[in-house]
Amino acid sequence: MRRALIHALFGTVAICSAAWAAYGFVRLQQTERVEQAILAASAPNAAARDAHGGGEAREVQLARAIALSKAGAYDAAARLYNGLIPEGGPPDEVGRAALFDLGNLYLREGAGATAQAVQSLAMIGEAKARYRLALRAAPDDWDARYNLERALWLAPETQSVLAGPDVKEQHNVKLRDPLSQDLP
Repeated sequence: MRRALIHALFGTVAICSAAWAAYGFVRLQQTERVEQAILAASAPNAAARDAHGGGEAREVQLARAIALSKAGAYDAAARLYNGLIPEGGPPDEVGRAALFDLGNLYLREGAGATAQAVQSLAMIGEAKARYRLALRAAPDDWDARYNLERALWLAPETQSVLAGPDVKEQHNVKLRDPLSQDLP
C-alpha cells in the first residue's frame, strides 16, 4: 500500500513537471518568434513603414511604440499605444503595458512643456487618466500608482476651488504679531 502511494505521488509529480516544461517550451517559442519579429521590425528599411504596424503581433507593436517614444516621435508612438488599448473591457497584459507607457509619455511631455502651461496641464491630465485606467485593470501595479501620485503632485486636483472656502476657514482670523519685522 505504501509503495503504491509513493509511486502514485511520484507519477503525479512527474506529470505536473512535464506539463510545466511543455508550457515553458511553448512560451519560449512564442518569445523567440516575437523577438525575431522585433528584430525584423527594427531593420533599417522598417523605419520607413507606417507607424500603425499592420499585421504585426501586439508585442511587436508595443516594442515599436517604445522605440518611437525613445526616438522622440511622440505622435506616432501615441497612435500605436492607443491602438493596443482595447476600447471596451479590461486590457490584457500588452494593453496594460501600453496604458502605462502612454501615461509615461504624456507625463514626460507635460512636465517638459513649461512654456505652455495649458498644454502642460492637459498632458498631465491625460497621463492621470491613463494611470487610473491601468490601476483599474491591475490595482496592485505599484509603478502606475507611484506615477499617478507624481502626476497628482505636478498638477493637484482640488475640489475646494469649485466649492468655495470652508465656513470655518472664513471665520478664522489670524492677527499679525505687533513686533513683526516683515513689513516695510
